[in-house]
Amino acid sequence: MRAYRYVAVDINGKQIKDVMNVESPEHLMAEIKGKSLYCVSYEEIPEMETKTGKLKLKSLVVFCRQLGTMLTAGIPVTQALDMIQSKADSKKAKKVFANVYEEVQKGNSLSHAMQLQEGLFPSLLVNMVMAGEAGGTLDISVARMADHFDKEHKLNNKVKGAMTYPIILLVVALLVVLILVTFVLPTITQMFDEKSMPWTTKILLAFSGFVIHQWWVIILFVIGTVMLIRYLLRMPSFRLWFDKLILFMPIIGKLNQTIYSARCARTFASLYLSGVPALDMLMITGKVLNNKYLEKMFEDVIAGVSRGEFISTAIAQTMAFDPMLSSMIFIGEEAGALGDILSKTADYFDNESDAAIARMVALMEPAMIVVLGVIVAFIVVSIMQPMFAVYDTIGA
Repeated sequence: MRAYRYVAVDINGKQIKDVMNVESPEHLMAEIKGKSLYCVSYEEIPEMETKTGKLKLKSLVVFCRQLGTMLTAGIPVTQALDMIQSKADSKKAKKVFANVYEEVQKGNSLSHAMQLQEGLFPSLLVNMVMAGEAGGTLDISVARMADHFDKEHKLNNKVKGAMTYPIILLVVALLVVLILVTFVLPTITQMFDEKSMPWTTKILLAFSGFVIHQWWVIILFVIGTVMLIRYLLRMPSFRLWFDKLILFMPIIGKLNQTIYSARCARTFASLYLSGVPALDMLMITGKVLNNKYLEKMFEDVIAGVSRGEFISTAIAQTMAFDPMLSSMIFIGEEAGALGDILSKTADYFDNESDAAIARMVALMEPAMIVVLGVIVAFIVVSIMQPMFAVYDTIGA
């Protein structure tokens, strides 16, 4: 779904400003007309805007957990929201929850109040709340979302934690190399005749001089590279290529497929068990995986399911997930117990994603150590060669 901000007027000429998530402008017009309103203007909220400043997963976990507990205890939604916003863990979360509370007090449903926050709440949560309101199971849907976001939060923390050691190793390696070429190398090589130095030492000395005298160029290059990468990732064509690359590149691609399979299975399970229709489930899942290539593939999946294909068959044809995912979905479809199978599959892939992260780190660490070893060996050889040449001259 896309988010649209629109301005309309009712039969009394009163101006109404609102936000709505629909498939297309045609659906937006139909929805506005269904409310007996006349659309004056509308604009699509850019995707980058809707994703800017989203609530943190930790805040979403707390919000869903508290709301689900209070709803199960029989506390009205408005009272529950009032208590949640008064105990929010950050100023931003407190402001957002207070806005939701005010909108619900005005008579809006909880899902609509969350939509009005213009992308601060994930579309997955909004649709789950909407399904819970329609089916009278809001407490169950919100509690299920608390578990979902909690697992997503733990997965993200595991990825960050796993990357901590390789990043520290990389920083230490760079510092060691910089100290060698800026302090150690010039001190040792200044006693040698530059003309008689081997080519490896000359290259290292040239690099050392560049780092010492042109350090600002390196800083500008690093900043420019980071800005260029961020700009390229915002380009739809490049982002599509990049997201496809991380799924199909050697070794790392298989590990990423496992991680995305875990997220896909968990999202499927949450939506299906809450009574969300199959096509809506597929559409929402494609959006929340945060991978443009998979989002595009899910368009083909939706088209296939619309023609009568099994979900498992359509998923398998993408070739972008672990084969176990489509196999488990097929078993659930055949047995008529898709909800239970999806829950078990989500648990299975959660464990598999942990193992995939561990394997990814296990591959990165020796690779970085080898690269560091090669660089240090090159520096040592470049320093030792002219020293041996001096000893040979003295011995002669």
